[in-house]
Amino acid sequence: MQGLELTRDIAQRLRGHWRRSMTEPLRGRSAILVLHRVLPDEQEARRPHRAPYCLGPESFRHLLMSLVEVARIVSLDTALKAHRDPRACIALTFDDGWRDTAETAAPVLDHYALPASIFVSTGLLGKPRGFWWEVLAEGLWSRQRLDLIRDTLGDAGLPLPPMPPAHPDDAYSRALLRYLTTLQQAPPTKLDAATDHLHRELGQIPHGLDPFSVRRLEASGLFRFGAHGVRPHPLDILDDRAASFQIRRSRRDLAKLCRAPLDAFAFSDPHPSSRLKQLAGRCGVSTGLAGNGGWLSHHDDPLALPRIPISQPVAQSPGRLYDWLLGHL
Repeated sequence: MQGLELTRDIAQRLRGHWRRSMTEPLRGRSAILVLHRVLPDEQEARRPHRAPYCLGPESFRHLLMSLVEVARIVSLDTALKAHRDPRACIALTFDDGWRDTAETAAPVLDHYALPASIFVSTGLLGKPRGFWWEVLAEGLWSRQRLDLIRDTLGDAGLPLPPMPPAHPDDAYSRALLRYLTTLQQAPPTKLDAATDHLHRELGQIPHGLDPFSVRRLEASGLFRFGAHGVRPHPLDILDDRAASFQIRRSRRDLAKLCRAPLDAFAFSDPHPSSRLKQLAGRCGVSTGLAGNGGWLSHHDDPLALPRIPISQPVAQSPGRLYDWLLGHL
């Protein structure tokens, strides 16, 4: 046997073994995966400050091809129903409603006829605003008007960022990730005001979907939309009135925009508190999706159904994906 043929034979045998070993423990199970962005540039998606929530086109295709070998990719409604299928049922969800969900992820899903649910922050739909995380990440990484960024954050009483070197590298990218993570606990009003100002001054394009793209994707039949709050902030740090406003307003906005919006509400919070779940229930939410968790079971709280987050390193490798999914059983 020639060397190339032998290599292909070994690869096929290993893939067959991987498929069988992964399918068996997932038999009859269901899960909801949560993604955020699919960037058009794979290298940018691998940067440490992007990898936890960004995939590139290659890693996104790797994820889909690995999943369809061992599971059925189904709609969210189907994943929430009990089944006896020997293969697992997995639903794909995208949080926040990024512009590149329509531009990069949707064409791939449409090519393979795979359904997905998109949970949007309705305050950014068609508005000249950006996601605070990306406004700062893009501005600092590309060294856009650094003095303006520093002064704006300082004037708002927010922690000052680590200033980038002349040639930002992975070490700076990791420092940027740590800084952005600490800002998640900052007062949302201060963060929004500062980054909305920076978004305008830096000339960045809107990061969110526009209403036309939402309607176009919904009309395709493969995509459905649900509410994710007005702005992409954790709700547990808000008081009862502010958190209830985020839930009610985003659901009302989506009901005006979509023909058949999802009843489910996706929390930004990885583990919503009892207080937050009670508020959601009072706002009419019957199905809530958490930002973290594992496989679905009949013991789950319907107002905090678990989802499995997918990062770039996990999506890139079938072996890592296998270990990651099994680790959430």
